[in-house]
Amino acid sequence: MKKSIQLLVFICAIVLYGQQSFAQDCTSVNTSRDIELDGSSDREEIKLNVAADVKHLHLFINSTISTGFLTVEIYDPKGKKRGYYTVESQMNSNAKKKETVCGQMQKQISDPIKGDWVVRLIPKNVKGKVSVHSGQTQEKS
Repeated sequence: MKKSIQLLVFICAIVLYGQQSFAQDCTSVNTSRDIELDGSSDREEIKLNVAADVKHLHLFINSTISTGFLTVEIYDPKGKKRGYYTVESQMNSNAKKKETVCGQMQKQISDPIKGDWVVRLIPKNVKGKVSVHSGQTQEKS
């Protein structure tokens, strides 16, 4: 009986030690940026600095336009395109009818490359708004 209790205490100690050694602290950092586009065709870039200890990068991009054509692209620090989408208004800006076109993109990247990630906005006569929301999860053991 005594040996059973000692064995049980030993197993509990191993389990508790294992849980402590694998326990991790997680920190989530979130940012939001809103960009108003006034009808110009000037490119805009939003840089997101990703540290070496970031395990997950989540991007949510939302655009709402009333005129023009908009392309949104995501680039990693090495310059590789990691995603894109386009939205276009089909109404003439002089038309009596108005329209609003919305586009969204969600991108989740595990173990992202350290450095400046870029969200590039390429508008052509766009009037509207783009919101870029980013979340980074850091895990430290």
